[in-house]
Amino acid sequence: MTYQAQQPDGEQPHDVAAAMAQYLGDIGAGFTKYAKQLHRLSQQRQEDIGQLRTDFASALQAQDAQLNNLLLLHNQLREELSGAAEERHHTLAADFKDLVQLTVVPTCMTVASYCPSLHETDMQKRRMTLVRRLCRLLFGALPAMYSEVRELFRSYAAGAGPDAEKHVASLAEPLCAQVNALRAAIADTGTAFRWDFEVAPGSAYAPDRYQLWQSASDQAPIRHVVIPAYVVPGRPPYVRATVFTVLAAQFGSPVQHP
Repeated sequence: MTYQAQQPDGEQPHDVAAAMAQYLGDIGAGFTKYAKQLHRLSQQRQEDIGQLRTDFASALQAQDAQLNNLLLLHNQLREELSGAAEERHHTLAADFKDLVQLTVVPTCMTVASYCPSLHETDMQKRRMTLVRRLCRLLFGALPAMYSEVRELFRSYAAGAGPDAEKHVASLAEPLCAQVNALRAAIADTGTAFRWDFEVAPGSAYAPDRYQLWQSASDQAPIRHVVIPAYVVPGRPPYVRATVFTVLAAQFGSPVQHP
């Protein structure tokens, strides 16, 4: 006698096989769908990377072009300065030096004389400090301000009476006018320029780089700039900065005279 396996009611073997085939087909279709999506995403990613590379290359080319333009302008500036502008700056630098030596410093000596001291070293330091403060007002970033220079002079003559204050105040306006005329003449050259007060405190004094304030020691480190340098970018200073170290009389070294 032959026995056959009993199937659950309503379910035949061919139904199970069909359902399994349908299930596997659905899984395969799902995998195919996901594979296509991954392929599209991969293509899109490759396109994005390609675009990024293109954009980066374009940016580099643009920067190279800008750099080349700057180099051309720089070379043009150097060529211009080698001609008339160069000669003009030499002339104006000489005017600046004369203005400082023949007007600014003597004016400070006159103003400082209204507050004398029993100690020569005190007088030397007071004169240097006045020249330094005045140069900051005259040759700083802004045009020389008459009112500020006048008040600086008055503060030094405050103890010498009204006549002294009036006299030193009268020195401010013509001095500022000379400085502002020089500033305008330099601006007319059309080239970049600055009066440079920058120096690293503690730097060693080097005669090939700086002028030394006349009562300072050349053996001590630099403390600050007294008279600024006349500087055009890309060129050695037309006039070197005058720097202060310490008073030679206090340091025990001979006084240096520029």
